[in-house]
Amino acid sequence: MARPRYTPGDDAAHLAAMGHSQELKRNFSTLSMLGLAFAILNSWTALSASLSLALPSGGPTSVIWGFITAGICDLCLAASLAEFLSAYPTAGGQYHWVAVIAWEAWVPILSWTTGWINVSGWIALTATGGLLGSQLIKGIIAFMNPGYDAQRWHQFLIYVAHTLVAFFINAFGTRLLPLVTKAAFIWSICGFTLISITALACASPEYQSGEFVYRAFINETGWPDGIAWLLGLLQGALALTAFDAVAVSQPAS
Repeated sequence: MARPRYTPGDDAAHLAAMGHSQELKRNFSTLSMLGLAFAILNSWTALSASLSLALPSGGPTSVIWGFITAGICDLCLAASLAEFLSAYPTAGGQYHWVAVIAWEAWVPILSWTTGWINVSGWIALTATGGLLGSQLIKGIIAFMNPGYDAQRWHQFLIYVAHTLVAFFINAFGTRLLPLVTKAAFIWSICGFTLISITALACASPEYQSGEFVYRAFINETGWPDGIAWLLGLLQGALALTAFDAVAVSQPAS
């Protein structure tokens, strides 16, 4: 039996069946959406920029096994969100899905709480992106200029500029977003490849042993080992967060 061919009108009809009308122009291609998800998630950049979280909080075991642990947990969350998204493809995302499945009497408070938790997470993630970006830029400046005297307000100004650029692109340059996400995807993949090759080549042949990489535990936090390892999980969790970005961008894709 031939599979029904998908048409853009299918999504509009689906939204209409749920009581919504399509208001956003769908200008994201599959590659653009992949670039959006990859640019926001960007696991390798988040991992490298947040190494300072895991190295003193478990060391190599937190980096390796913490990432695997966070990955397994996040895969479960992603599968659950994907199930909801396939049935209810709306920009409301989690707060709308809660309204669909919750008890009727509890819908207002549960949806309101879920929505604000989600918004708070996105605000924190936006701040984190600006912080990590400003740290990387300041690090590049210091690397290229050995005599550079870094000041805290330098990073703050870079952070503000980074955030403002992102705001203006998202608020007033929505037509450019598909191009931006494609460029971010290609830039990130190329950067990952080049940096990985360079790092391995420069480290050769002085590699750490497998015993150190997979079993060494370092705790410089002052907390008990168990708590230190949990703190180290923050790196893996940060690298695998915000995969619901595609869900809330669904009406534009």
